[in-house]
Amino acid sequence: MWKQLGEHIRQYWVIYLTLSSVYLAGVVFGGVGVNALGVSETSQLVNFLDALLKNQPTAFEPAFLGQLARDMFIMMAGIWILGLTIIGAPLIYLIVFTRGFILGFTISFIIGAKGTLGIALVLTTVFVPTIFAVPLLLLGAGLATIFSFLLLRGKARGESLRREFLYYTAAAAFVSIGAVAVGVAQGYFSILGLRLLTL
Repeated sequence: MWKQLGEHIRQYWVIYLTLSSVYLAGVVFGGVGVNALGVSETSQLVNFLDALLKNQPTAFEPAFLGQLARDMFIMMAGIWILGLTIIGAPLIYLIVFTRGFILGFTISFIIGAKGTLGIALVLTTVFVPTIFAVPLLLLGAGLATIFSFLLLRGKARGESLRREFLYYTAAAAFVSIGAVAVGVAQGYFSILGLRLLTL
């Protein structure tokens, strides 16, 4: 499996490099975007963050973990659906950029608002899940982009893409399962992080 994955990435390295660059651009823009906030917006977001941390579960509630898993599944399913359309590629890149922007904005804002506590919060609740979430996001987006391009080429040549569709769907399902697992792990790390910070 790992050998096939490596060969797949080597074959389509340009697409994955482009997606990675778009994601990193989103992170940078998100981090810089915090500086564009006014005093009132910053104050409102700080109050929202405080309320969010106060209401965050400190016990392993199935509903909370299920919501995170469901959010990840919906995102990956949306990317898969976009891959089934010829015009889906730009929207896939937009999703990748947006996810990067959210990450960059979140990290920059939490650290700016909470200082040292914010660094600890980011490390315990965001960093570890992100290590696994980002590769899965890029892989899912890459598969969708590749299939979207195959659709465009197949339509022009009148080719059948039944085999490619089955491969794309199976690979997307595998990636989605990983993303759901990461969503659950994110919930666990959030709960554990809050427990450690409140000791």
